[in-house]
Amino acid sequence: MKLQTRTILQSRPILSLFILGVVIAVSGCLTAEHKEVRLTLNADGKSGTGKMTFTNIVSEPDDSSKDNSKDDFNNALITEYYQGRKMEESNKGMRNVKKRLYLDGDDLMGEVTFEFDDITKLGFFRYKGEGPYMYYTISDGYFTSGQFEATNGTYGDEKTMPVIFWDATARDFYFKVALSTPNVVHHSLAKFYKDWAKKQ
Repeated sequence: MKLQTRTILQSRPILSLFILGVVIAVSGCLTAEHKEVRLTLNADGKSGTGKMTFTNIVSEPDDSSKDNSKDDFNNALITEYYQGRKMEESNKGMRNVKKRLYLDGDDLMGEVTFEFDDITKLGFFRYKGEGPYMYYTISDGYFTSGQFEATNGTYGDEKTMPVIFWDATARDFYFKVALSTPNVVHHSLAKFYKDWAKKQ
């Protein structure tokens, strides 16, 4: 199916949680270039599996413009989210969560795979359990908190209908959002990942 895309005019700061880069840390914050969400439903049309990919995870300075990238990597990304259960505790609809960090060239990437029993627990909606699948994109939830960019569904309108629609028979769902704040200096976390990975 052809992807529907929209030109990004503005991205806003991340205000919600994110296992691998969409979190507010004490000293600064982590963010990523993009977040891609892929969900596949089982035959029951309700349960299934999912994967989120975060590209180019970086540290974004706080108001002081101080480089807090080392603390962001060690305390927020690794301790709280990768090794901890902060993400699982905030997302009860997800289970059997597996997390992976890796490098793509000089970019730090994050991947989260999971299973779910009910897609509506992930923010999707169907009127009376029937009809098309719908997902509201302007919110500070786990899958959103970014600027819509692409989907394999049909996107309404950013101003009046910021909702993605999929046919009632759909079994594969995909959308992509941009996360990074424009015109802000970002600090790479690749060097910290390399040092951390050597010790694992």
